Amino acid sequence: MMSSLLRLNTIAMEGQCQHILAEWDEEGVIVYQAYCREIADYALEHQRLGGPAFKTQRMTWIKPSFGWMLYRSGYGHKPGQERVLRIKLTHQGFADILSQCRHVSTNKAEPAPQKHRGEGGGRVQWDPDRDLHRADRRVPRRMYRRAIQIGVSGALSQLYNDSIVSIEDVSELAHRVGDAHRMQRKASTLPDDLLADLPIESMYEPRCSETVLERLALRPGEVADSLQRLGKGKAHS
Repeated sequence: MMSSLLRLNTIAMEGQCQHILAEWDEEGVIVYQAYCREIADYALEHQRLGGPAFKTQRMTWIKPSFGWMLYRSGYGHKPGQERVLRIKLTHQGFADILSQCRHVSTNKAEPAPQKHRGEGGGRVQWDPDRDLHRADRRVPRRMYRRAIQIGVSGALSQLYNDSIVSIEDVSELAHRVGDAHRMQRKASTLPDDLLADLPIESMYEPRCSETVLERLALRPGEVADSLQRLGKGKAHS
């Protein structure tokens, strides 16, 4: 697993496009979200998102990177993000969602992208990924490679909901990683029992058209070049 991560870091540093790192199998691909207790309880009971507290018109961001999810949610301790959910989507559903997205640059100096035919209301951002295995100042350390975030709302939120295969609560695992990171000394590894429970994330190729892949920086092109100009995170492997 570690050799695979090293190879992906090299690809991200030297390559001309981005790559999705995710846990996946024949049935589907895993994404993560953190919600308040009310939304999480409904999702676990009904195996879909909904209930009075869930607002489909509000953009919600899904993340295939567990490390980035832990960074964003404070290991599941931030208000309104106390419950971390592991959500499996069908491969086709994931591809259909991406096909309705456009890339949004985090570089404020870049002009806003024009909407192209076939795009929906979804958003894709690429942010420096976060390391499950090492902490820096008590948060998952920043990586060279970038992790995808996918923003959905409205009709796309419904498509996301319809693509769900299963929902699990991994809040306890998030807390365990946070506890281990806070106790971790420099260059030390995580406990074996915790390592055994961490997701194994590998390169994932969504089943999208070449046009969509290029539009989202998953193929060489103008968008991928703009991300290269934006730069990378710290040099960690």
